Parts: sequence; structure tokens; C-alpha cells
Amino acid sequence: MRFPDGFRWGVSTSSYQIEGGAPDDGRGASIWDTYCATPGRVANGDTGTVACDHYHRWAEDLDLIRDLGAQQYRFSIMWGRVLPDGTGAANPKGLDFYDRLVDGMLERGLEPWPCLYHWDLPQALQDRGGWVNRDSAGWFADYTELMLRRLGDRAKTWVTFNEPSVCAWVGNEEGRHAPGLTDPRAAVRVAHHLNLAHGRAVGLVRDLAPGIPVGFVLPVHTGRPLPQFADRDAHLVTLFEDKWNGVFLGPVHLGRYPDSVLDRFAPHIQVGDMAEIHRPVDYQGVNHYFPTYLSPAEGTAWPFRIVEPPKYLRRTEMNWGIDGHAFYQALDGLRRDYGNPPVYVTENGAAFLDIPGADGRINDQDRIAYYRDYLAGMHRALSEGADIRGYMPWSLLDNFEWAHGYNKRFGLVHVDYQTLKRTPKASFDFMRRVMHENTVPMTGE
Repeated sequence: MRFPDGFRWGVSTSSYQIEGGAPDDGRGASIWDTYCATPGRVANGDTGTVACDHYHRWAEDLDLIRDLGAQQYRFSIMWGRVLPDGTGAANPKGLDFYDRLVDGMLERGLEPWPCLYHWDLPQALQDRGGWVNRDSAGWFADYTELMLRRLGDRAKTWVTFNEPSVCAWVGNEEGRHAPGLTDPRAAVRVAHHLNLAHGRAVGLVRDLAPGIPVGFVLPVHTGRPLPQFADRDAHLVTLFEDKWNGVFLGPVHLGRYPDSVLDRFAPHIQVGDMAEIHRPVDYQGVNHYFPTYLSPAEGTAWPFRIVEPPKYLRRTEMNWGIDGHAFYQALDGLRRDYGNPPVYVTENGAAFLDIPGADGRINDQDRIAYYRDYLAGMHRALSEGADIRGYMPWSLLDNFEWAHGYNKRFGLVHVDYQTLKRTPKASFDFMRRVMHENTVPMTGE
């Protein structure tokens, strides 16, 4: 299983999950600081106050990425670290941190992929209505301009948003993520305002940094009915995928919301919105982990509910089903339904119960098996014509896994949360070999 010449390999992380340094150097509070401080929201009362202490250990982490053989590093900028109040005066020390980080990548031969938003909205902006407030698109544009002017001379690929669907639906409809709202109508407004903010940011990249690629990242879901109800529930799959995929892919790539959800969005669309959102992007970022199984639901905002995968399917510690064919279907769907945009897989990985051996190493063969299965699914989509340009596993480090706290580990590198020692796992060695075999000509094989 070889990938084409020019295929790019990288790795991904996010700011709140690894940086820590919460009280340091003028960082403003984020909605995740508030969410973590609310009793019962996060497992064990865990917070991202220290996390992996990447804020102070970034050089060690960049060395790990270089040693992995990665070419690209997708990281996120914490909005509140550079703009403590979300708008207004910038924080010089926060900007300096990202200067050092980007310069450190370039010194190690890594391509910086800054992501402007990975869920950590400044709390000061949430206090002004957050993404429910249409003004949020303007706040985001001002923040985007600040970062483009600061890093645009060195960072040559940009990501506007990571998983806006999770921000809208999980954070504002289900309440399982920050800011913890449970308002389905507000969540629709959030989704539209995120799309609008993305479009404005793309416009700024075109104006301030012409020629620099920009796109956004979406968790592209593959919905499925339970096998015993395949005929009865097939229509639920369409609506589920329209909600999770089409609401974001449709306006950007096709210039419209899916027909099945248009009545929900129409009241919030103003003149010029769709043209602003429908600016061409240079690539589509794809995150994918598992297939989603569905059953009918009554008395809820949407007529379906997510259920456990069938018992015959292997599962991760997140109770997510393992099925590389679902990954293939997600990638093939972009080729079939959205004009076959250039795709970078920006997250893919699995949490397992990692137990160090007597030598302190973690022989995570279950994670390696997962990666083999999903790389095969990606390779099939590529061989059938999907325009896939690169792959970044999730994640470099074990980290703060949102509402699960530190209970779930996705990293290629084990982090001891008491000492913060980093130890590469067997999956790190596996992924290093995959990257090496597909970037350096091999002899004798």
C-alpha cells in the first residue's frame, strides 16, 4: 500500500488540549475554562489549565514531530491568548509565543498549518452572545486579520475552523461541550454564523495573503441505520448527513444549504450571506473516526438519535465502532457529491486503554490495527479518483479530551500527566515507517 509521489504527511493537535499555561503571560479565559469549572461537566473535574504544558515544552514536542517524519503540523491558535477580550488590544506575549512556535517549525523543516479556531472562544465574547450573535463573524474577521499580518509571512497554509459542526450541535444544541447550551434554534444560528465567519476569513486571506491556500476542517460523517432496520430508517441517514455534513459543505462548495434543512436556516440568511460563504477554498480538511448508527426519535429537535454500533463491530475506548470502509465512504462522498475537492485528512485516530509495559513502553497494537484499516480505506478512495493530498493522524500527544478529561488517550506519544514525560508508543514507530516509506524511496523491497 503505497501513496503517490507528493502525498503529504503530518500530525495534528489543538491549543486548549495541549498548551496549558492558562495563568501565564496575559492569556484570557476561554469558554472551556468556564465549562471545566462547572461541576459535573468534565470527567474527574479535569481542566486544561496545565494539559501537556506545551506552552513551555513546545520545542520538545516539535522535535517529536520532526522525528516522526512529518512534513506538516496542524496546530491551533488560542484566540484568547492573543486577544484576551476577543477584540481590542492584542497581547504581545501571546503573539510572541506563536512567533516562536512557527519559527521553531520552520527550523525543523515543518510546514506550519495554523488553525484559527478549535473551539476555545474567548469567554468575553461568549458573554456578548458568542456565536449566536451575528457580530461574531466580524469579531472573527478582526482576529483573522491580526494573525495573518503576524504569521502570514511564514505560515503558508491556513485553516479557518476545526469542526464547526461540533461547535454548533454539540456545544450549543446538546450541551456536551462548551458553552454547554441546549437550544436547537440557537444552534442553527451558530452554524450559519460560523459559515459566515469562515467566508469572511477566506476573503481576508485572498486580500492580505494572495496565493496562500486556505480551507476549513469538517468531521465528515458516515451515517448508517442499524442492520435490522436498514429499509425503515434509510431516510434518517440522509437527514443526519445533511445536518452534520451538508450544512457546512453545501454552502461552501455548492452555494446552498441542503433542501432538507433550508426551512431552519432561511430566517437567518441575509442578502449577500451565501455569496460570502461560497468563496472558493483551496482544499477541504476531513476528520473521520467512526461510522454513526441511527434510530428514529420522537419529541426531539431532529427525528433521529445516535445509538451504539452493532455488537459485531470492534470498538475503541470511546465506544466508537471501527470500520475503515466508513472512512472510504466519507472520502468517496466528497468526490461524488461536492466536486472532488482537494482533500487533506486532518484527523484520524483512536483511543485505547494504553498500559505501559515493564520497560515503560506502550505496545498499542490495537491502535496500529486501527490505522492499518483506515489507511486502507483512504488508499481505496484515492485509487478510485478521490483527490486526497495528505494525511495527519490524531494526535501527536495524549491530551485533554474535552468532556472526557484525561481518561481517553489518542496520542502517538504517551504523556505521563504527573511528570509530563513524553514516551513514543509503538504506533509512533508504525506511523514513522508509513511516512518514511511514502516520502523516501525504499531499496531492497
